[in-house]
This record gives sequence, structure tokens and C-alpha cells, in this order.
Amino acid sequence: MPERFARLAAVALIAVLILAVPLLFLLFTSVPQAAPTPAPTISNTIALPTATRIPPTETPLPSATLPPTVTALPTPTAGCPNPGTPEPLWVNPVVSPTNLLVQEISVMLGRGREISITGERGTVTQQGQFSVAQPVTIQVPLAPNTLNRLLVTGRIEYAPNCFYTLQTRVDRTGHPLEILQTAATPIVTPTLIPTPPAPGTVYIKPFSQVFGLNQDEPNASEQIWLYEANADAPFQIMEQRGAFTRVSSQGGNLNFWTLNENATTLPAPEAVIENVAEQPVELVPGKVFACEGRAPRGLILGACQELQDVGAAVVLQRAIVENSRLYLVRYNYQTYWVSSNVLRQEPP
Repeated sequence: MPERFARLAAVALIAVLILAVPLLFLLFTSVPQAAPTPAPTISNTIALPTATRIPPTETPLPSATLPPTVTALPTPTAGCPNPGTPEPLWVNPVVSPTNLLVQEISVMLGRGREISITGERGTVTQQGQFSVAQPVTIQVPLAPNTLNRLLVTGRIEYAPNCFYTLQTRVDRTGHPLEILQTAATPIVTPTLIPTPPAPGTVYIKPFSQVFGLNQDEPNASEQIWLYEANADAPFQIMEQRGAFTRVSSQGGNLNFWTLNENATTLPAPEAVIENVAEQPVELVPGKVFACEGRAPRGLILGACQELQDVGAAVVLQRAIVENSRLYLVRYNYQTYWVSSNVLRQEPP
């Protein structure tokens, strides 16, 4: 009996196992499985942060002092050689504001033959033979109660009968040629051409430019002299032609042409001559207008010429003539009078 019971129990156990195996299989397959975590992808590209583009800010350059605005028109006359470096056109500073209706404008022009100044009241023109050795003074009428803007024009003869033109609206320091007239007084039109001196005995201002020695006509000449004798030497007027006067020395052994304004009926003030401690000075590059001079006893007439790239010289004396300053310098074993404008720095 017990043996039979055991067999029945074993058969029942086997049957239970046979039924349980499929049920267990179904149970495990119905449980949801977690998705596998993907492996990180490594990239060799590094993403940089996006930069915000800032447009560049333009910083204006500091404004420098403007050099004199000079416009050269070097178109030569047919058959003339091409002009070289433009000659100097320098205008001394003007006085502004002013209550006067006329102002004297001082102009220096190398190899100049004609200078014109145009403003609100019109154009004033003076013809002659000009250089940088001595300023030319021109009276310019001013419009009342307004700003007078001036344009200075110079005509240069760089070769016989060959010309070109220079223009400037600023003075030699770079400031505009503008004059504010502040008083409305009756307008008096000035004489545009200097009045010739009365016939008779006259005197020549010291350090005036003269030309045309022993010539009957005041023709343009390449040779200019600087009158360096005493201001009380008398001359006799021979004739007058427009802006020029021809004079003859006492005894008649010397005669020449000069501007009307250089001949006066009374002796002109003597030039103030100052001794300067001998020292080297630098001259501006390019052409320098120089006139032969001597010290301590000067010449009657010193021949003028243009020196090229002088560089260094030795200063000896200073001459003060009205509103201009000249220096006697030694260069290449010769002594010359030159304008203060051609020195890089004036000696004390």
C-alpha cells in the first residue's frame, strides 16, 4: 500500500511539473525589460560658444595743424620747360577782428611777377618783381560787419616768359586768411596801386629790391639786387611806369628800377642791425633766395640768387626792417642776407 501511494505521488509531481514549466515561461516573457542605455558617442568636434559680432568703432584721427593750403597750377606755356618745385607763397598772419575797413596784407612770393588778393570787396592786384627776401605789402579793402575770406594768388615766372600760378587761403602758420570786420563806418576805397612819389629828390628804403640797372625799360629780369646802403642817400627820379619808379644816384653813375613804395620823399628809418653770437643754423630744404652781403660795412647793391639745399650755415647778424627780419649768414665762405622765413629756427 505505501509503495503504491508513493508511485501515485511521483506521477502527480511529474504532471504538476509538466504543467508548471509552460506557465513559468509565459510569466517571464510577459515582464517588460528595461531598454539598454546607449553608449555615449564621442565626437572630435568641439562646439564653441557662439560669439556676438560687434561692429568696429571708427575712432577719428586727431586733427593736425594744417599746412598752408597752396594749390599749384604748373601747366607750362607752350614751348616752356616743365616747372620744378613750386616757389614759396607765404602770407603773414592777418589781424582779426578789426574795426578798420582796410588792412595791409604782407605776402612773400618767390620769383613773383604778380600778386592778387580777392575778398568780399573785390580783387586787388599788384605787379612787380617779388621774392621771399622782403615781404610785399598790399592794402586790401574789407566789407563791413562781416567775415572777409581772402584768397591770395601769385604768378611766378620760373623761366623767361614762362609762368605758373600758386594760390593759398591760409597764412604761413596754417591759419585761415579770414578777417572779421566789426564796425560799420563809411567805406573809403583805398588806392590799390601805391602812389608814385612826387618828382624830385627821393630816398630808397633800406633792404629794398631793385632791378634793371641802367635799363630804360622796367622789363622782367632774372637779376635782382638788394639795396643795402644808407637810407639818407638821395636819388633823383628819372621816370615812373605804373607801379615802378626809375631813380638815379647823385652824379648819375648808378640808376635802377624799384617799386614806387620803396622810394620816399623823406629819408626812411635806418634798419636796426643787431650782432648775433655766431652759431650754426639750419635752412629749409629746397631753393633759398639769398642776396650778397657784408659785415660790418654793407654793400650798396648785393646781387641776389637762389641757393639750392643750403642745409647748415652760420648766422652773423640780424637786420630789422619795418615788419621783416633778415639774417646775414655765412655759407660756403660767402655771406648772404636771407629772410627769417627760410630759417628752421631763429636764433635768440
